[in-house]
Amino acid sequence: MTYIAVASSNRLAPAVALDNVATLKRAMLPMDGNIAEHVPTIFAAFADLLAEDDWRHVTYVDLTAGSCLLPLMFGAAGVARLVINDPAMRTTIAARALFGGRPIDPNLARHLATTASPAMLPHVPTFHFACDYLTEPVADMFDRLFHADAPECERSGLQYLALLWALGFAASIEDGFRILMTHADDQLLAIPDEDWRPYVERARRPLEVVLDLVSDVNAAIQLQRAGSIQIHSDDLVDVGRRIEFGARPIVALNPPTNGLDEYVIDDQIIHGLIANRWLPLRKSREDARAFWVSRVAAGLAALPPGALCLVWGGDGAMTWGECLAAWRRRSTVRHIGRIAAGSEAPGWAVVEIGR
Repeated sequence: MTYIAVASSNRLAPAVALDNVATLKRAMLPMDGNIAEHVPTIFAAFADLLAEDDWRHVTYVDLTAGSCLLPLMFGAAGVARLVINDPAMRTTIAARALFGGRPIDPNLARHLATTASPAMLPHVPTFHFACDYLTEPVADMFDRLFHADAPECERSGLQYLALLWALGFAASIEDGFRILMTHADDQLLAIPDEDWRPYVERARRPLEVVLDLVSDVNAAIQLQRAGSIQIHSDDLVDVGRRIEFGARPIVALNPPTNGLDEYVIDDQIIHGLIANRWLPLRKSREDARAFWVSRVAAGLAALPPGALCLVWGGDGAMTWGECLAAWRRRSTVRHIGRIAAGSEAPGWAVVEIGR
């Protein structure tokens, strides 16, 4: 657990947080799924349910923070406390950087990106195990940032910077990394049925990309106004039993429902880079439905009476109707948002735990 106390005398109103959505999106951890584009609407729904004076007393708890965009929004709104959790280490690294209160030093980033042999901590060169997905210059830049022999206070930001650098070479958020058929730029560009231009062009301007990322992350850090912050990296079932939700809690409860993370905590490529070795895939012993239901039930059961909770469903192992029924067993639905037309389209809801 990480606990950070932050000076917070100048809190921002929720409306100001909405004005900063674009800035916060540029700094969030890129994730697949479709929640990020709906975050402003979700945030506005909570604003409609709370009086303006309530915001300074709110504890925002994100049990599966993912991209960290919602915590960034609530932090920019000046809530009293943020509690951020996700079992995936990529999100923990993002949270430590974004909510640690310390901007990334652009001069240090420049030094690491341009020095012939910057000081690095002992590590296995990333290229040695990730060469199917990253060319050597791309892997080398990741190592320079992630394994930099820098002061401990600087390392969270540099590690997140390294992740953002590497994730920028995925074909897309949804499609992830493609296997390199060659490491020669001209041969990649000549492949007729794939467009490798974004990959090659990004790799050819490393310093520009790195400094742009530093600027994006620092801009989001400067907007944070939460009074205090806790960061966890546990299954929501476990962390929900331990944390203090406070007198005025808003909670996000969105267990994985579809795709790799439904069964795998350590996404093989990006978490392999973090672990500095290739990680085997891990499959949950619960099927997708049992996994989702158990996490939703445990999460809602842990919340105090009166808590407002964001839930999301209908795009994975269960239909929208089944998800809605599961939420209603332990809470009252206060607001519903659907992301497409049709009775079984995915969507989200704000529910309230009974008093």
